Amino acid sequence: MTEKNTAFLDLVPGYQPREIVASLERGFACLGLGGTLRPGDRVLLKPNLVVPRSPEKAVTTHPEIVRGVAKLLKDCGARLFIGDSPGFGTLERCLEKGGLKPVLREMDITPVSFDRARTIHDPDNLVGKRLELAEAAFEYDQVVNLAKLKTHGMMGSTLAVKNLFGFVVGFNKAAWHFRAGHDRRLFARIMLDIYRQVQPAWNLVDGIVAMEGEGPTHGQARKCNLLALGRKAPALDYLVEEWAGFKQMTPLSTESRNLGLLDPETARALGPAVAQPLKPPLKPARAAQAATFPGHRIWHRLLVRRPRVSSSRCHRCGVCIQHCPAKAMQLLREKVVIDYRKCISCYCCQELCPYGAVQVKHAFNLF
Repeated sequence: MTEKNTAFLDLVPGYQPREIVASLERGFACLGLGGTLRPGDRVLLKPNLVVPRSPEKAVTTHPEIVRGVAKLLKDCGARLFIGDSPGFGTLERCLEKGGLKPVLREMDITPVSFDRARTIHDPDNLVGKRLELAEAAFEYDQVVNLAKLKTHGMMGSTLAVKNLFGFVVGFNKAAWHFRAGHDRRLFARIMLDIYRQVQPAWNLVDGIVAMEGEGPTHGQARKCNLLALGRKAPALDYLVEEWAGFKQMTPLSTESRNLGLLDPETARALGPAVAQPLKPPLKPARAAQAATFPGHRIWHRLLVRRPRVSSSRCHRCGVCIQHCPAKAMQLLREKVVIDYRKCISCYCCQELCPYGAVQVKHAFNLF
């Protein structure tokens, strides 16, 4: 067994501060993470702040997780910062709506904007030989990755590796979605390129209350009582997916295995949750199920799920149009219209719609 294949999976009944800190201390001791921090280190916390949502919606990393991690790190002498590049809304709005502002004041955590990008040239990258990532990813002594356990319409799940996509600045996210198109394997490799560049010191998955169904923003909150830690994100993600009952490996876990970043045969989960896997399993996003359907091209065209805009819910705010990587959406006669010849089924529109107006349906149910 090697450290990269080990994760600590704990059961925590709720977001009570003492229980979270106690769980983190158990995880640190089990995995030997205490040696990753030096007094005076400037540590950047990277939560999931994809859109402005209140904590009970289970869309973003819970503020008590941030508080617990901050307490542990400050006790070790760290100076703390926090940042993300939300898919919709500003960082300020996400911090406020997500209940993080009081935590930042109490724990003396400085917000950091991800508006400045640094160009990384790396011929060893799988896809992005030239990557533009937030300057903040490289300005601190350590990055601590605070992900949320959620299902995902395109990638099956969004955990520690996927959470680092937030280091892509603003609308550059749409460019990567457009480049990947329908190819989930390619998109997984883009995520792994980002992971290799950022290299978090350690990773956490907040699954005390997770999201199932139409994640990552419009699924149902579900209490799962899981708090998971790991030094290496690919192994952590795989072991959490296994615990949560995923029927097959997600594209990210599959590519992590193919590239030697994950060995499922030797991956080992430690901690109380190991003996109590989630029952019933997390309900997957319908789009993710369709994405893995085997068959001829014509069946794919018929069975792939595509976005549909509910006219009764749509506020015509333009967020979906603005963020569509393929430029497949436009406002015509006060109605959002989708050109399915251009649509790449990335589901950014569903993920970022503030009103839950975009639903994902089979192609033959669209008309």
